Amino acid sequence: MTPFPARRISHVCGAWAVCLALAACGRDAVPAPGAADEARAARLRPHDAALAEKYDRSCMVCHAQAAAQAPLTGFAPAWRPRLKQGMDTLVRHAEQGLGGMPPRGQCADCTADELRALIEFMAR
Repeated sequence: MTPFPARRISHVCGAWAVCLALAACGRDAVPAPGAADEARAARLRPHDAALAEKYDRSCMVCHAQAAAQAPLTGFAPAWRPRLKQGMDTLVRHAEQGLGGMPPRGQCADCTADELRALIEFMAR
């Protein structure tokens, strides 16, 4: 087997870097939330008491702390690209789970309507 010349490896690596850069160009850049955004997310609660109870025991665990890498409650820049998918898609993702989010967001007793209301609350 003939080894690749160093120059060829350099060209392949350079081409790979260009491809990665171009792939990232079309993505909407979402700014990172700051400490004030995280503090606000920790304070927010739905007005409806039953929904607030479900939020507190299920959603808040991830959506009120940036370290969880879930979109923070009330942090519009993180929710904007998700909302572009449509509410039906977001509810389906919540019901089935997506990425690090478990099915139903660990709210086994949440109905689809409650999941929709919780998403609407968090995305405001």
